[in-house]
Amino acid sequence: MSAPMGPNGERPRPAPAAQSGLAAQAGPGGPGGPGPLPEVPEALLSGYLDAALATLRAADQGELPGPLRQYQTWTPKRLRHQRVLSLVRRTLDLDQSFRKAVDERVLQEEEALARLVRAGRHAEALASGETPEAVARVGLALGAEGEAAVRSALAGAENELDAARERAEAEAASARAARDELRAVKDELRRVERERRTLADRVEGLERELAQSAAAVRAARDDAAAEQRRLSGRVAELQARLGESQRNYRALRRSSGQVDPAVAEAVGALERDLETLRRVAGLAEEGGKGRGSASAGPAGSGSEPGSGPARRPERRSPLAVPGGRGADDPETLAAWMATDGVLVLVDGYNVTKHPQGFADRGLEDQRTLLLDRCRRLARRFGAEVTVVFDGGTVGPIPTRLPLGPVEVVFTDAGRTADDEIVVRTNAAPPDRPVVVVTSDNELRSRVSALGATVTRSPALLGLAAAR
Repeated sequence: MSAPMGPNGERPRPAPAAQSGLAAQAGPGGPGGPGPLPEVPEALLSGYLDAALATLRAADQGELPGPLRQYQTWTPKRLRHQRVLSLVRRTLDLDQSFRKAVDERVLQEEEALARLVRAGRHAEALASGETPEAVARVGLALGAEGEAAVRSALAGAENELDAARERAEAEAASARAARDELRAVKDELRRVERERRTLADRVEGLERELAQSAAAVRAARDDAAAEQRRLSGRVAELQARLGESQRNYRALRRSSGQVDPAVAEAVGALERDLETLRRVAGLAEEGGKGRGSASAGPAGSGSEPGSGPARRPERRSPLAVPGGRGADDPETLAAWMATDGVLVLVDGYNVTKHPQGFADRGLEDQRTLLLDRCRRLARRFGAEVTVVFDGGTVGPIPTRLPLGPVEVVFTDAGRTADDEIVVRTNAAPPDRPVVVVTSDNELRSRVSALGATVTRSPALLGLAAAR
């Protein structure tokens, strides 16, 4: 067998021992036969076996032990087969020449490391950066001289194994922590995504609601503008009728010197209706027309100044509240209903639907109970009582239905009971006291502005219930 190739590609001169008997195989147990390889882990032995395979491929076929000759042309990958490795290892245990050729190859390739091992500087060899496998390979090549190096390599390998195991455990713990953290991040990401979708849906819903609200506001503005135009047209119509009535009134005065009271009352009612309509529509008084001009017209005069009865008051004044009582006391209402010429206007459904009224009954029963109580009160105090109901929800009931001393009014469709009460309050002569029974704050404000006396629904209910 020829020696391994040198660093420059030349084949070095073989050592005398290798020239003398490499081709002759020493029998097992013969003189000078090699001892078996030490029992070391496969990882430490692999480097020495690699050197043996390299020697196998580089030697002359005639110099190889018989069992190995058939494998010389095999590729390094095929030579790593377990069967071939077992045969090579057995040959190393039995064939001194082959064993010595492998040892020389290892020592020649690891010359610097071999010097450290021969000097017993095993720890320094390991600390220099050499692997335990390399130290073990040199130790095996040195035989008995290298046993300590093999043991040192074994200890170093064990230390490296322990360190590797610790690193693996630390890395596994880090991997588990990273996996747990990743799982938590994924859960948080899913939660945030759900919140994002929820918020996006909410924003979309709010945008739809905003668009609907904007459309409703535009429609309401359009309706308000249309109603304003309608009311303006109505005001213009009433102004024209008022002008015509005033012209007729002046013509009558010039022709007869005396005015029919019915005509004067109609003119006054028309002026008051116009003033109320202006106030409801939010229109300013124009050209000095209104209650001032009405008071100077027919409702304010029975004849020429100084030639007839005293002038009527220009504005109605509310009745006084009896001392020690409140405006919503049933006894206060009793005192007002006993006033001469008083007109009592009752907001029908506002009274019946009051918690102290008959809200748990049907509409027909509500009306029947209220009218019965109003009839008894009208007879008791001698007052004129008018009960006004919204007519749009009760079907084809006549606009006025006589009921003894009580007048019942069902408003036409499109006109509320509140508006009817305001018109009747305004149509009454200013010197006639008017009492309005309602708990509706808006209606109370409107009729109070016309000088009416106002009391709440419980006053009538309490007075009617008293014996």
